[in-house]
Amino acid sequence: MSDDAEWQCLISEPEGSIRLPVGQGLELGEWAKQAARHYLGSDAPRSETRELSLVLARLAATSELSDPTFAYAYVVDAAKAVTAVYEVHDYAGDGYRAVDRLPDLIRDVLPSTPESQEVTKVTLPAGPGVRIQELQALTTGTLFKKKTLMETVTYAVLPPQVENIIVFRMSWTNLVFGEALLELAQTLAESLELAQIQEA
Repeated sequence: MSDDAEWQCLISEPEGSIRLPVGQGLELGEWAKQAARHYLGSDAPRSETRELSLVLARLAATSELSDPTFAYAYVVDAAKAVTAVYEVHDYAGDGYRAVDRLPDLIRDVLPSTPESQEVTKVTLPAGPGVRIQELQALTTGTLFKKKTLMETVTYAVLPPQVENIIVFRMSWTNLVFGEALLELAQTLAESLELAQIQEA
């Protein structure tokens, strides 16, 4: 991030968060079984554990494709395997180091075709930035196509310590939890910070 010092990005890990093993080269199916078992406990019904493990494996594979710095599944309702996912990305700031340019960065690095979009300027503890809330229609299924609505909220921040841009994104498909998840996303965005790595 910077030539003069090394920094690491930190974010809160609220109860219900499961860190996804992006970039670790693990066998995701086996990892997901262990993660679900650890999260739910050994007394959880086998069907519940299996359902959560399938969701975690899918979220881990999807996050791997977007190449985040780190990513988490957030379990909203364990009994029904309802989850959200949140990711933090770190992008070079070349050509984008201005708040007004941040929506262009998001469009370039995380392209989407939203049904609706709302962009607002924000000031977070990590720095100034923008908040982009979107509703997208995703086509799912192989034989019988169906559309699923996905809500996302993305924060792009200009930290003063570095030239890079930090991007936090949270997404979910169960819209009934939207209000609570928007509040959680705001809390998580406010918890973003860059900590200088101290030499041993």
